[in-house]
Amino acid sequence: MEVITPNNSQKYYWFVKLAPVALVLLSAAFYFETTSALYFRWIKWDEGLSHGLIIIGLFLYFLFISSPLNATKDHTFIRLLFLTALGISSLAWYLANLINLYIIEQLSLLAIIIFLLASVFGFHALRQNFKLLLFPIFAIPVWDQLTDPLVNLSGLVVGKLVRLIELPAVIDSNSIFIPYGEIVIADGCSGLRYLTISLAIAYIISYLNGYSLKKLTASLIIATLIGLMANWLRIFILVIVGYETQMESSLMSDHEYFGWALFAMILFPAIYFAPVVKREPVKQATTTESQPRLIAALIILGLGPLLNLIWSAAPSITEIDNKIPHELTPIPSSRMPIKVELISDNKNENAVTADGIFIQINHFQRKTQADKLVPYIPRLYDHVAWSLVKQQKVEGRDLAIQIFRNKHNGTIVAQAQWFDVAGIVSSSYAAAKLLQIPAIIRGKNNFSVNTLQSICKTPACGEEIDRIKIMRNTLN
Repeated sequence: MEVITPNNSQKYYWFVKLAPVALVLLSAAFYFETTSALYFRWIKWDEGLSHGLIIIGLFLYFLFISSPLNATKDHTFIRLLFLTALGISSLAWYLANLINLYIIEQLSLLAIIIFLLASVFGFHALRQNFKLLLFPIFAIPVWDQLTDPLVNLSGLVVGKLVRLIELPAVIDSNSIFIPYGEIVIADGCSGLRYLTISLAIAYIISYLNGYSLKKLTASLIIATLIGLMANWLRIFILVIVGYETQMESSLMSDHEYFGWALFAMILFPAIYFAPVVKREPVKQATTTESQPRLIAALIILGLGPLLNLIWSAAPSITEIDNKIPHELTPIPSSRMPIKVELISDNKNENAVTADGIFIQINHFQRKTQADKLVPYIPRLYDHVAWSLVKQQKVEGRDLAIQIFRNKHNGTIVAQAQWFDVAGIVSSSYAAAKLLQIPAIIRGKNNFSVNTLQSICKTPACGEEIDRIKIMRNTLN
């Protein structure tokens, strides 16, 4: 695209000024399924993405004021490389959309935007604006994967702080028991919102000041510490308040504004003292050969949406066969020692053996193309009531044994749980999510969560684990 020269008209100037933003908005329109899903996530104002609309607004604003982008004439190989990357990103979006892998779909859209602008404006523009083009990552829910680790880390750190001041308390995983009640570090207390907002602000400061990679890394590390420490301090103060007021303070049930006030008190001084670097004005480069690559980029941009219109895998709904032997005693799912936390399934089977092995199999099928074969499962058990004591792999097969302890009555339960995706078995939920890709491509539509549980007589659960292994072989 030709960049402004003294002879260009005012109309042409605004055309090239608005071109990058227009290409981003065009990408959002082409991949409307993804952008609309993100929009509805942003307006939920939930734990992780309450700032999503602000991030996108700032991204478009920064892109606008950075324009016209420096468009340069690249070597043919570089141009073909960017167009190929754009095509691969579009195909990745199509495959992710086909099987409803939302995170991959959303990350693919970000890659599409980056490679579209690189294809149109060239390598120089990509290198000069790469930090800005990565900024929307803070509006994509990839950060949700940190919720569980952050909850566990918060429990560990706050537990050590409570012991340090010798407060009479018992720390059990994400629960803190004081003489007057229990304080649970739930998902909302993970600190994810403070962490992502702190990182986003640090990234903005780094971008505006033109920090080097070294300074950017240092800024993000400091931002991470600020986000985490604000949340740890918030929980620690709540524990002290709960103890001193015998859990009667209104702060124990309504501490949302308190958390944000504390976060602001820590963050604002860090913003104020952030080093300011004077940026050199960017020199504009010119080229006259961008119309053909613009047309080529727009054609490739429509590859994924076009495939999505032409071909989509409609799920085949079939009768679900029973997997539990009929001679075992049927029971309601409420009889399971540990309730399996799942969304609505298509069919479930429950039974108990004579030697006390509880069995539950939850079956799933896609009913529409918009459904996932492997549904979103944030957590498979109630982490407020149960604590995972130990997990061990069974040698020679893809099976894991977990030992759980009830935080309130001390009951010990041994569990084996695995996932069956169209006949392929894995003990990993993350692996099951990936296995749905070949399953859907092959036209398969069956997924099940298989659970074996037994109440243990001893903390080691030796006998119960042996019986669970035998029953696992029976259900093959």
